[in-house]
Amino acid sequence: MERFSLDLPSPLYVFDEIYFSGIVSDLLEKGFSIRPLGVPEFVIDALVACQDTLSKQAYRRGGIGRSEQFQHLEKVRSDEICWIDGSSSEGQLWLDWCEALRLYINRHLFMGLFSFESHFACYAPGNFYRRHLDAFKGESNRMLSVVTYLNDDWQTTDGGELVLYTNEKDDLGVRVLPEKGTIAIFLSEDFPHEVLTAKRERHSVAGWFRLNTSINENIDPPK
Repeated sequence: MERFSLDLPSPLYVFDEIYFSGIVSDLLEKGFSIRPLGVPEFVIDALVACQDTLSKQAYRRGGIGRSEQFQHLEKVRSDEICWIDGSSSEGQLWLDWCEALRLYINRHLFMGLFSFESHFACYAPGNFYRRHLDAFKGESNRMLSVVTYLNDDWQTTDGGELVLYTNEKDDLGVRVLPEKGTIAIFLSEDFPHEVLTAKRERHSVAGWFRLNTSINENIDPPK
């Protein structure tokens, strides 16, 4: 098996290329990739360990929009989030894995992905996120959306599925059970999606690969 290595400011990690090559093949063919056990177990275990250390005070209500357009709309979204900034070794390991994935995608698909941002998301029983797009054409620099799951023994009766719609007219969609280790990646501008109402506490990590739209000293994404 080929392996893909990456020098990073943190210690050197080596990642199996097979995780990345399957994602790239799916993106090229369909524009999205859904892979059970698609993230190495040690990366998922690190995320679970990091999430377990977070206090309730570390989370804040999720919202929609950015900067001046940011707002809380509980009829649209009711989860809570905590941004991953790399201040813990476990969180940094996830960011390192995504950095390796970013470079691999750029190398094979020439997407020009520039940066990555990510947060933990917690859905209490009754929480949801209504159908939406992560980016609108020509109005955002989010290119690829990434979601991975941290839940043991999730059943269809527990709700909380991600539903990925292939276009605006699609009413059925592709359902993704939020099982531990599953990863979903899709083109942010092209796939409406939603999180169905959770019936038990549900944990995930969401993130976005972005283009660089920094102008002069105006850094994007904003810190």
